[in-house]
Amino acid sequence: MAWPLKKPKVRIRPLREDDIDTVMQLHRELGWNPAFRADGSTLRGRLTQLISGDNALLLVAELNGEVAGYVHGEIVTYLLFAGREMLVSELFVREAFRGKGVGSALLAAIEAEAVRHKCFRISVLNSRERESYKRGFYARLGYDERAHVANFIKRLDWGEES
Repeated sequence: MAWPLKKPKVRIRPLREDDIDTVMQLHRELGWNPAFRADGSTLRGRLTQLISGDNALLLVAELNGEVAGYVHGEIVTYLLFAGREMLVSELFVREAFRGKGVGSALLAAIEAEAVRHKCFRISVLNSRERESYKRGFYARLGYDERAHVANFIKRLDWGEES
């Protein structure tokens, strides 16, 4: 008789300063942002600032005692809507921990935070080139891709990144 294997429990908690090196390593694994300084000081500075920010929410997932991934959400206020929106700009899971419920647990935690902060919706930025998009990760969790919205960006090169 085969017994069902129990999945390890994913623990979600706020990102701490001692997690920064692990998050930085994850960024290196994913392809370091070329705007960042090679020594990592740009990302380290941003993470340090965001940990104490009012509108930013950085959560990490631990699995088997290791940081397995993180999610970064920002609360955005729009004048045209009756409430605030939680914008999930980053959700990354280390390759060794993918497919183990880490991403789903991070997204569930950010959804709970959005409800707690009285956000009327959650918006997720995801590249169509990312594996999570190709696998239908967000669609499987009930997120709709908005075909009627164009996401325009304009790059502003305002000097050396600080």
